Parts: sequence; C-alpha cells; structure tokens
Amino acid sequence: MSVRLPKHIAVIPDGNRRYAKKYGLSFLEAYRRGVEKVRKFATWVLEYREIKHMTFYALSTENLQRSKAELELLFRVFKDEIRRTREDPIIHDNRVRVRFIGDRSILPRDLVEEMEKLEKETERYGDYDLTLALGYGGRAEIVRCIKRIINGEVRLAELNETSLFNCLDTSYLQYPEPDILIRTGGEKRLSNFLLYQSAYTELFFLDKYWPEIEKEDLREILEEYTRRQRRFGR
Repeated sequence: MSVRLPKHIAVIPDGNRRYAKKYGLSFLEAYRRGVEKVRKFATWVLEYREIKHMTFYALSTENLQRSKAELELLFRVFKDEIRRTREDPIIHDNRVRVRFIGDRSILPRDLVEEMEKLEKETERYGDYDLTLALGYGGRAEIVRCIKRIINGEVRLAELNETSLFNCLDTSYLQYPEPDILIRTGGEKRLSNFLLYQSAYTELFFLDKYWPEIEKEDLREILEEYTRRQRRFGR
C-alpha cells in the first residue's frame, strides 16, 4: 500500500464475553483467545512499517466493577500473557517498547510487578510502541494531568492545547493522537478511552467480536482511512 497510512492505531477490543456466549466457551477461554488476537493484530500492524504506535484498551476502571471471580480470571490471563510477551521474538526482533498506562494503584501488586518487568525488558527499544491501557479511564487520566500541572511538572504559564499532551499518560509517544480508533463488538462509543487524544481521530466500528477480527478487517480499515479527508476542523 503506497498511500498515506496512520502513525498511531488505538483499539477497543470489545466483545469477548459475548463471543464466549455465542460459541459456548468459558470466559477464561474467550479471554485467552482475545489476548491472543491482540498478539496477532500487532503482527499484522507491524507489516505496515509506517505505523509506529499501537494502543489497546485492555482493562478500564469501569471493568474493575465486575465480579471478583471474573476479575481473577482476567488478572490470571494478563499475568500469563505478560510473561509470555517478555520472551516473544515479535517484540524483540521488531524492537517494540511496551508500556502500560492507567492507575496501577488499583491493580493487584503481583500483576503490576509483571507489568514493570516487561517495561524494563523493552525499555531500550524505540522502533515501535505498544501501549496497554490497564486500570485506565480517560477522565481519570485528565485528573492526573491536572495534578501534574498543580505540582509544577508542566508550567502553567506555558500551558496550551499542545503542551497539555506533556502531562497525559501518553506523553512519551511521538504521535500521541491516534489517527485511527477501532472498536469491535458492535458498540459505537469511546467508553472513556483516550478522550483528549482522540479529538480528531477517525473512528471505525465493527460488528464482529474482538476474537473474530481478521487480517482482512485491518486491511479494509486502512484502505477506508486512505479515502477519508482529514480536515481537523478546517
């Protein structure tokens, strides 16, 4: 594809629980398939070398209101997959830096320890960025940003729409604003994800549940993106 491609793709991988019901699977199996699809999706994206950033909405602050049993399943899957990712040649061969955004204080300590190990393992990389939003909410991120301003991390006198990006959770990204946001599962809303960053993001909503998405879906989204005219309000 020799046309304009995005630099940053964000994903809300929705529909794992409905996928489980549709195919008569346990939630554990559905979540494992969902996490495996994240891995596959990342390999598809890496074929388009112009796309430098991927950001996945792994677990929202609202998700933490689910039952204790379901959350324990999720945390187990996350820990297993984070450990696996530390040894994944896809990450190391492509020099992908992995980072987590969100409020770690509301997550189990053993999960946070695995997150920190993966971040440490990939901190020397910089060709691509994989961001996983875990225990994340867009409104809470803005509150954290305001606190950083109050604490002097961002000078109030120099604050404007651009400099505000410097105190958001995604401040380390070269391209913090997603060009594309994909949501699967048939729902058509942002659900508190990257609220400030997505002001002019191109939105794509798929009826497929997340584990059902295929490489062809990504190709079609990228082709549609190239046909859209991005005016940024002008």
